[in-house]
Amino acid sequence: MSKLPPELSYVLELAKPPTIEEELEMEKAIRQALTIEDVDELHRCVEAILRQNHQQGIFISRSLDQIHLLTAKLACAENRVIQPEPSWFSKLLSTFRNPKL
Repeated sequence: MSKLPPELSYVLELAKPPTIEEELEMEKAIRQALTIEDVDELHRCVEAILRQNHQQGIFISRSLDQIHLLTAKLACAENRVIQPEPSWFSKLLSTFRNPKL
């Protein structure tokens, strides 16, 4: 596995396996769902789970996009790039390209 740069270390934190308590809670919910005998109720549960999964996927994706954007903005703010002064020739050409009225 390749090493992640330090600024992306949050990805490893997000990818940690669940705690034993979280696993037990999930197992309890699964076992409770397995006891459902009514097919209509089971269909409603499956529909709710699929909708929730879809919404959580969108939320996670947008959250990671926002984290990435803010990390990039922070990196730009910390490492300002000073643009070089345009040469006299560039200034001359720009006056012909964009004449002021």
